[in-house]
Amino acid sequence: ELTDGKAQAGATAIALSGDDEYIAGYLYNTAGEPVATYWKNKEAIALTNGETYAKAVGISVTGQDVHVIGNDGRHAMYWKNGIATSFGEDTQLYAISIRGNDVYIVGYQANDLGEYVATCWKNGNAESLSDGKNSAEAHAIAISGNDIYVAGFTINAAGEEVAMYWKNGEPVTLPGGCRADAIAVSGNDVYVAGIDRNQAGANIVVYWKNGKAIPLTNGNEAAGAGAKVITVAGNDVYVAGYLDGRATYWKNEKPISLQDIVGGINGLAVK
Repeated sequence: ELTDGKAQAGATAIALSGDDEYIAGYLYNTAGEPVATYWKNKEAIALTNGETYAKAVGISVTGQDVHVIGNDGRHAMYWKNGIATSFGEDTQLYAISIRGNDVYIVGYQANDLGEYVATCWKNGNAESLSDGKNSAEAHAIAISGNDIYVAGFTINAAGEEVAMYWKNGEPVTLPGGCRADAIAVSGNDVYVAGIDRNQAGANIVVYWKNGKAIPLTNGNEAAGAGAKVITVAGNDVYVAGYLDGRATYWKNEKPISLQDIVGGINGLAVK
């Protein structure tokens, strides 16, 4: 456990570096505001001053550098070793990844029409992944060699959500899905996790391997289901999220629920 349970707190992402464990999240202060925080080996490091609503949602570590994304009030934020850079208002950041000296961050920013534009920032420079005619969001990123993979969704002309990913900026639609929230690449294989919805509007957890949809739930869960993480380790595929209100991960399509935890899994690392 990272906190003593006396104040509300949440963990949103995890990164491993050598023997060190880093977790991003937030910890509410006595004034009732969440403070963007990360923990290194269970030691809390505050990123904001507690005067605004602030949360950390993503973390990546390279060498001695700790990179965190989140928000501070209305501003989307990136912190490098605690030094803050604002990405402005009307922007949401979801995921971060590092390649060499380059920092990649994905999310969305609102355009003048009020539509969300799926965006990938490289070292702070924004590249639009969608055309801005209909809203789209980027929720996850994976880097393999020289290729950049970004997962998310767009709204089509009929107003429906469509799961997709972009490879080096080129869109790839995922069949049988509404949202893509996680992505991983292993060798030549691309794995994406997200949700579809049945006719009643209930979530169905899905992962895709090279575009082939593999449903993990049936939509009949009383407390719903969702997926936020996908990781590949050797021949094993892990998807993590929640199932019927309980924190759950799937290993090779078999669900393993953490029965004592109400909620969901936001980050997963396999050693």
